[in-house]
Amino acid sequence: MSMIKRHMEHLEEQRQVATKIAIDAGVISPCEYHSDVILDNLGDRTDAYKLGNYLFTQGKLEGTFSSRKEMTDAIEAAVEDSGMDCGYCTKD
Repeated sequence: MSMIKRHMEHLEEQRQVATKIAIDAGVISPCEYHSDVILDNLGDRTDAYKLGNYLFTQGKLEGTFSSRKEMTDAIEAAVEDSGMDCGYCTKD
């Protein structure tokens, strides 16, 4: 496997983990009908950062993030990438 492909897979893993942290913290959530669509709950990101920092301190994110900054940047990107409305639901 090429180094570029491994790097891309690692970035995807980081995105997935950061998204799960933000969902678990209640900052974002999947659409009730379309689980692949992530919606912004307009909550304070602080809860996601706190949960991420707790997991990082516990060593549960080892191998995924090399620093807290890398983790919080990934959480921020996950929240920024979430939408206000589900594009599928608004078509109905």
